[in-house]
Amino acid sequence: MKILHVIPTLSSGGAERFVTDLTNTLAGYDDCEITLLILKSDKDSENIFYKKELSKKVTFKSLGIQKVQFYDLWKIYQAIKSEKPDIVHYHLAGTLNLMLLTILLYRKPTYIETIHSDIRAIIGINKRDRWIKSFAYKRGLVKVCTITPSNGKAFKEYYHCDSVATIVNGRNVAPPSPLFDTRKKEVESYKHSPYTMVFTHIGRFTKAKNQKLLIIAFNNFVHRGNDAILLIIGNGFDSPQAEEYKDHACDSIYFLGEQHDVQDYLLNSDGFCLTSIFEGMPITLIEAFACGCIPISTPVCGSIDFIQDGKNGFLARDYKKESYIDALERFAAHHQDIDKSQLKDLYDTHFSMKNCASQYHQLYTNFIN
Repeated sequence: MKILHVIPTLSSGGAERFVTDLTNTLAGYDDCEITLLILKSDKDSENIFYKKELSKKVTFKSLGIQKVQFYDLWKIYQAIKSEKPDIVHYHLAGTLNLMLLTILLYRKPTYIETIHSDIRAIIGINKRDRWIKSFAYKRGLVKVCTITPSNGKAFKEYYHCDSVATIVNGRNVAPPSPLFDTRKKEVESYKHSPYTMVFTHIGRFTKAKNQKLLIIAFNNFVHRGNDAILLIIGNGFDSPQAEEYKDHACDSIYFLGEQHDVQDYLLNSDGFCLTSIFEGMPITLIEAFACGCIPISTPVCGSIDFIQDGKNGFLARDYKKESYIDALERFAAHHQDIDKSQLKDLYDTHFSMKNCASQYHQLYTNFIN
């Protein structure tokens, strides 16, 4: 069967990381012919952050769109029709707007959308986009796949229709990279003492990731006498607003920029900090579980599904500064009571890409049959 995955870019985001892993794994199936189409230009290095990780069995294509114009919708239609796929599986909320013309005119494939975001974030977009989504979902033009139980429940409550499946995101977590020892020494060089707690945050600088809360809360946590450092990994921290936050960060916070092989840092960390306002099923949370790195999270979708407070991580009560500081304090007091092997077992049970890809393969097969 011919499967076409469509996503705007392969930049360093969670959905892009997921699509890279999923297409690589599906390409290993004997009955799958996998093509990955990015809509934007592959001449921009930011758009192809994960391209070099793609399997040689995955056919990669780029439409080269710069700023979307109306004729680009026709370009997308022609590109997809020329592929003659059995399944078109697209990703990220804004992609449906670009795909709608194709979905209406070319009805031969089955169209599947994975909802990677919290439904609260999706319904916050403008009225036109909300109408397009309701139109496509309720009329069955698109088959929707949700990614956690809470994600699926919220989808049904808002759109008054069911998703065709709930398939929890997976991740192919790599072993330590060849640079592991170098990065271990790097992390050790930041520590104040052998007992310094190491926290890592992974995410591009955006309002949704809420790094403002992270920096303010961690500043307070350190000022209360806790021996700790925070490593922040991600791009976008050179914007004027990010620079303002960085200026207020204490000297125990280190901004490391965009990095490949983030598992090296997680394996050298005690805790993983997630302060998002909206999430679907955070890929970074999956990576933390796989590395045995204890999460401290706001109560976002995905975290509330799989973090048991005090048993395999720590959940803030809400999105306020005091709540997240309290979660950090509880981590400091009780993290040694948590058996990290439980986190790795949770990954093996729920989040391996092998399991995830197997469920998508079965879903594709059911639709084709």
